[in-house]
Amino acid sequence: MFVAVSIMLAGCERADDPNRVDVSLIGSAPRLGDPDREALDPSRSFLMRETAMGLVAFDANGQIEPALAESWIVTDDGRGIVFRIQRRKWRDGREVTGDDVAASLNRALGSKSENRLKPLLSAVNGVVGMTGRVVELRLNAPRPNLLQLLAQPELGIRRKGTGLGPWRIRGKEGDALVLVSVHDATDDNLEEAPQALREVHVKSGRAALAVARFIHDRSDLVMGGTLADWPIVQAANLTRRDRIRLDDVQGLFGLAIMARAPFLKERALRHALAMAVDREALAEGLALPRWSATDRLLPTQLDSGQPTSAPDWAGNNLNDRRALARQRIAEWKRARGPIDPVRVAMPDGPGMRALFARLAADWRAIGVLAVAVPLSDRDADLRLIDEIAPNNSANWYLTRTGCEYGVTCSTIGNAALIESRAAPSLGQRSAAIARADAAYSEHGGYIPLGKPFRWSLVSPVLTLYRDNSFGAHPLSHLRVSARP
Repeated sequence: MFVAVSIMLAGCERADDPNRVDVSLIGSAPRLGDPDREALDPSRSFLMRETAMGLVAFDANGQIEPALAESWIVTDDGRGIVFRIQRRKWRDGREVTGDDVAASLNRALGSKSENRLKPLLSAVNGVVGMTGRVVELRLNAPRPNLLQLLAQPELGIRRKGTGLGPWRIRGKEGDALVLVSVHDATDDNLEEAPQALREVHVKSGRAALAVARFIHDRSDLVMGGTLADWPIVQAANLTRRDRIRLDDVQGLFGLAIMARAPFLKERALRHALAMAVDREALAEGLALPRWSATDRLLPTQLDSGQPTSAPDWAGNNLNDRRALARQRIAEWKRARGPIDPVRVAMPDGPGMRALFARLAADWRAIGVLAVAVPLSDRDADLRLIDEIAPNNSANWYLTRTGCEYGVTCSTIGNAALIESRAAPSLGQRSAAIARADAAYSEHGGYIPLGKPFRWSLVSPVLTLYRDNSFGAHPLSHLRVSARP
């Protein structure tokens, strides 16, 4: 495969420009989208983050830094955040005001919005433009992790569909989308050495082509790597292993049970599928560096009032778990007849095929057959979730695996989740989250497998690139040293 790609790449040259970087995105071609009307895939999320900054942003280390807002203060009671906006202009020359920012955020929070972060922002009572360049977020209750949500690309500030950088789209050059920095070369904020980026050429497509471009020095950065394409990196046998970078992200990597198959409507049988998975063998077989499996929904306690809830079978060994699971499945078959193969929706890619093969073998051992279907299949019984958490709150984990996303859900857990969103104090909120977590674990609507796996390929000429827990790598934080 790499020989064929090498022939195709032969003769492809790129300018030796110290201010330019070539980026390969794994996935679809990046295009601007409206996050209030549609979910952003990784490529659109990348483009939105770079062309429409929010009030705040993630820096290279995944920490919050000023973006469109130059400063902010939290009120003493924690129920308000007042932001002062930078002196900036829209593309038509009009000054940016607090009212503009308020209109953009209120649109994301509105009744007609389909923004994926909207369910996580229920504590925001409204966004109000104050005098000039001041805007206030008014909250029903304190929310310590709110700034992390405001740094997400879905909450980039826009007016008439247009954002405010830090990059703008210049156009297409061949099969590359060209982004240019909105800063002037004489901007005092840009370091003189090593050089700040001024121009980024972005190509997209299959992982194999992205890796080949990198190997043949046709790109400086490969982004968007997941488990799906990790075997391609392994097969490439990169001579410089330090070029492979791994983000220690937190989030969800597991199977949401959609309960379309009749037997999955039974809690005991949902647990049977979860019990049958050999998580130790899964972690060893997938050979993912620094990756470990899990049997619970929350990665850590986060803002819950109790330690993470483990399923009631968590203390049993694999043989005992499988024996019990096999018994439950056999009893169902005797009473209700055969079980149709379980339809498991997963992305394509060699890594995902390896994952499915192991899961199918585990379930076959208890008498359940499985078939892989495309992730877009609406009739799937189980659907893989492989997503990074947008902030350090249990709210997202419970929301993403709950009723609002069509997952078979606990009415008790859902009520506790709704209660946590409306809680007037952090203590009451933490207690409600703990109840929701316990109810979700008992209900068994989600089969945890591990945490998301994210990889990038980074050229030694790129400095200031940092691995971080949000997998956020803003282009404006990268610098280019002299090319060899």
